[in-house]
Amino acid sequence: YTKWFDYDKIKNTVWLRTRRPGDYLQSDREGGHKKLKRYFIDEKIPAKDRDQILLLTEESHVLWVIGHRISEAYKVDRGTKRVLCVQCVNRFM
Repeated sequence: YTKWFDYDKIKNTVWLRTRRPGDYLQSDREGGHKKLKRYFIDEKIPAKDRDQILLLTEESHVLWVIGHRISEAYKVDRGTKRVLCVQCVNRFM
């Protein structure tokens, strides 16, 4: 999996981790948010699998649900000057 993010939109340290209470994504360009729990339910991700999914986060804001979607807040757009490229390799596939 490879995703690209607007590096200048990231203000704090980025972490790779599993879910925590309060995690959310920006779900649309207008700034609407969706709690990660609701995202998992809407995407029909089994509850037993949710604690195993890795997240790229900036505090509670999820940049990328790895293997799924990225937050609208960090997408590359016409104003992007610097890009952060993140690649995850699953060696067990």
